[in-house]
Amino acid sequence: QVAERLAKVDFVIEVRDARVPLSSAAAHLEQLLRDTGRADRKLIAVNKADLVTPEHGKAIASRLGSRARLISTRSGVGVLDLLEDALRAITGRSPRLAPLPRAAASASDSGASSHGSGRAARLSGGSPPRFSGGGGGPPLPHEP
Repeated sequence: QVAERLAKVDFVIEVRDARVPLSSAAAHLEQLLRDTGRADRKLIAVNKADLVTPEHGKAIASRLGSRARLISTRSGVGVLDLLEDALRAITGRSPRLAPLPRAAASASDSGASSHGSGRAARLSGGSPPRFSGGGGGPPLPHEP
């Protein structure tokens, strides 16, 4: 049933937890996408970027490769860029999405989030990191 639905979708965004990006992967999604001819129609949104260190972010980048994007739905960091990348992949052109309201991004910028660190802003310098490489990187903290 999932394979039938995947055959009808234009694009898949797999959401993972930045604290455990390998074990939060959808177990059979990659094979189902290959089986339906949609393996190249996927991005990985690695959410909760505001809860990981820059070093952990680099390890995620090395391990997951260029299809992964660090985001924080709490602060909004990287979300619009992720959506623009998905729309660009679907339509073949670059969309212009409206920026997030300043109030949504200010919690991370000012360090006023409940985590108090503003790590999401430091991770990306204001925009999400673009990952290159892929696979075979160093082990991620807290994962085998």
